[in-house]
Amino acid sequence: MEYRVTVCETAPQAVLRIPLEIRPDLLSEGIVSGMDRLSEVAGKAGLTANGAPTITFHRELPAEDAIVVDFGLPIEAAPALGPSSGAELVIQSPILVARTSHRGGYGDIDAAYRALREWLRQAGYRPVGPPTEAYLVGPDEVSDPRLLITEIRIPVAPAPAITVHLATTFSDAVDRTRTALRERGFGVVTEFDVQASLRERTGEHIEEYLILGVCNPQLAGLALATDREAGLLMPCTVVIRAEVTGVLVEAVDPTLLVQVLTRPELASSAEEMRRMLAGALSGLDQPAAAAG
Repeated sequence: MEYRVTVCETAPQAVLRIPLEIRPDLLSEGIVSGMDRLSEVAGKAGLTANGAPTITFHRELPAEDAIVVDFGLPIEAAPALGPSSGAELVIQSPILVARTSHRGGYGDIDAAYRALREWLRQAGYRPVGPPTEAYLVGPDEVSDPRLLITEIRIPVAPAPAITVHLATTFSDAVDRTRTALRERGFGVVTEFDVQASLRERTGEHIEEYLILGVCNPQLAGLALATDREAGLLMPCTVVIRAEVTGVLVEAVDPTLLVQVLTRPELASSAEEMRRMLAGALSGLDQPAAAAG
């Protein structure tokens, strides 16, 4: 199944929320039971639903044990709930979410989560909250699992870094990174071998980890002509670090630094710097011979 992902800001809404326990081996039954409980409480309180019921998973669903999840139901404004209901009425503020829809049963819904997380990695977003499933067509409505439609929503924020994963050695990744940056007009002005420094000064052993401070003189000159405080954005930090599956190369996103410093006049320079850094890193997965 092909999954289409979109990013949008949710609207503020009132939600009836009830924490209930579900089991992975009785997932459909647990969802139906939770939805029935939502309908029961909403009916007794005189609440009117105005959206699809949801489940928010505050931790991954285990293979065997039961976990407590938050069942939710968007509702119209209504009176307060009694303490015996076991529910609460919450006002959810607007948040940025990435979402995709899964059609079919819950046995293969993991494919939708994998596709969504891979899209986030490639698009430069990071998860900032627990996932929520909205049951647009739920098991309380149809008996054929092929007709189920579940929307998965994950709260997100722009990633603070431009990241590339390389399935190569650390030394090769360092060579490729230096070459790619040089070809884009960046010079390395500072270098910090974190692994060697920690081993020498504290005796601590970590994976191979190199921090480079890089600067593009042309972009630096343009930015400083606009605002002398642009020096706070330079040099840009590039991290090269080993991990189990290869090497990660990460460059800080200069546009986020502009936002932190509240210097909108530097936005164009930061965007151009980000474009050039992203261009340099995007070619790192090519063989070293091709890069040279």
